Amino acid sequence: MNKLTILILLLLSAFPAFSEEPSGASGGATGASALQEVGGELVTPRGNIRVGMKEENLYGIFQEQDRILIPQIILNKESHVFRDFTSKNRNDTVTFYINAGEVAGWKRGYASSPENKGSKYEYNNDERIDIWFFPKEKARWDGSRVNLLDWHKLSKAQKVTFILEYVKQINGEYNTNISVDVDKYILGMDYFNDNCPASCSSISASDAVNNLLISDGKAKEAPTQGK
Repeated sequence: MNKLTILILLLLSAFPAFSEEPSGASGGATGASALQEVGGELVTPRGNIRVGMKEENLYGIFQEQDRILIPQIILNKESHVFRDFTSKNRNDTVTFYINAGEVAGWKRGYASSPENKGSKYEYNNDERIDIWFFPKEKARWDGSRVNLLDWHKLSKAQKVTFILEYVKQINGEYNTNISVDVDKYILGMDYFNDNCPASCSSISASDAVNNLLISDGKAKEAPTQGK
């Protein structure tokens, strides 16, 4: 068992709340969340949120550690996405819409069910896999061919290894020392997959990770040719 495999196992054991099960249909209550909408307010254990609340007061309830890392390509300054900190399902989110420094509304989002079974990414849990996605020449699956829209077909273990192996490859190729919060990046990739507009339907999963690295301040966007 190599060092990367040991690290993956340690990371997986650290995410007991990261459910592989769907938390409910979009727009409905899941039973896993303690959030309630009462009288036009969003009721949380940290305080209530209402339309017209000052933006800075919102961030006292939904805090920085709950913020979802949004890929640079779909970043919108007028909407802010947070993990539902009351939910047992780590993919449950709340998007807040901001207008003129005030909360203009919100929308709750829910984790989709992984579709690993029957897909080309299905594998036996007893199967020994030393290299999962990168480098592609030695990998069980060619990571360069994984499309963003395939992301929901990956198991939790595959998502962890995809990100770790890809970042390791970047560090080797560019002689960098990038490290990432894997849990944070998985949530960002899940959100990107669930909210991918038509314009990014053909983007690769590795390019999606690149977008997260840019949003996270760990990489810079390549300059446009001619600039």
